Amino acid sequence: MGHQSVCVGPDKRVPPKKTDPTSRSLQEADPTITSHRETYLQKTDPPGENDTFWAFFQPEISLRPVLTVRKDQRRRYPMIPHELCQPNLNFLGLPEELADPTTARVWVLPVPYEATTTYGAGTRNGPMAILSASRQVELYDHRHGCEPAESLGFATLPPMDITVSTPEAMINRLAAAVETVFFQPPSPELLVVLGGEHSISAGVARGLARVVDAGGLVCVQVDAHADLRDEFEGSPFNHACAARRIAEVCPVFQIGIRNISKEEAEFCPTASNIQTFFREQWGPSGVNALRDFVSGKTVYLTIDLDGLDPSIMPAVGTPEPGGLLWHELLEIIRTIAEAAARIPVMDVVELAPIPGMIAPDFLAAKLIYWAAADLLLPRCDPDRRG
Repeated sequence: MGHQSVCVGPDKRVPPKKTDPTSRSLQEADPTITSHRETYLQKTDPPGENDTFWAFFQPEISLRPVLTVRKDQRRRYPMIPHELCQPNLNFLGLPEELADPTTARVWVLPVPYEATTTYGAGTRNGPMAILSASRQVELYDHRHGCEPAESLGFATLPPMDITVSTPEAMINRLAAAVETVFFQPPSPELLVVLGGEHSISAGVARGLARVVDAGGLVCVQVDAHADLRDEFEGSPFNHACAARRIAEVCPVFQIGIRNISKEEAEFCPTASNIQTFFREQWGPSGVNALRDFVSGKTVYLTIDLDGLDPSIMPAVGTPEPGGLLWHELLEIIRTIAEAAARIPVMDVVELAPIPGMIAPDFLAAKLIYWAAADLLLPRCDPDRRG
């Protein structure tokens, strides 16, 4: 296909189901919580008078309205009180018109959660490091011949509150948040979740499965570790169990694995919905298998940054030698974009920033920008690919 200079693409928004997720999702996280959304709506103006936006950022409950504005008074950040916003911290540092969640095709949700890390710490600082580094990313993408941010728009939501009692409660909270994002407009074509540790991905998968056809949902996992333990250090929601929990929701295709326990190795042959490609197995045959796996499917892409080689991504909690390189990861993303029906959610997790070392933070930020362009914009000339 020839090079296209206009960055436009088909609408791949997730069609919502018609059931309100509020009560069920919240009660999973805390049985004492009732539907605050229903209670609030009874006290507000008639439908259509106001636009009420919902968020999961309050410490006392998981879901509540935090701001109501009329259409002619809409501010840049309708998700939270305007006085708490710092526009210069949005992803890419975009101007107001490109960072409005009512029009942006991409939403960025920071989840600075860290509770079950077992080696190096610091993933809670990952989202802010990515947002900071993203301001240095050049908006022009030579592969597409334009600035994708202009046609996509990137709205940065406020960080999720993580004051919860257990890892399971955090996962349920995040599941409810993802579900609500796609339940009613405005909603994005692509939700990018910034971790935080990899355990959050179980919540992302659960929430997404509630708003799409579960039979057509699959997950592609880029990772150094299999993350297939049923339990680790007393919790089934440890970061070492992320893929095992995702596999309870949808099939999983693993890429770049080079660390696996005996328990996980014994489990893999018994799991018909998990395909694992170890790092040394990855090549053209793996790319073809990936294409077949995602063909016509709704894909959730989860990228643990330790899937990359430590030579280019040392800032992770559990680094493993022999990882994927930059262009290999971009090829994986393009393969998904070419074959999948849609990719409504991707997450980038496990960045543990190293003071004084900015390259890993920048890599993560540029990865997100280029991935969004490849997932949502028309295919570019292969000769121009980076």
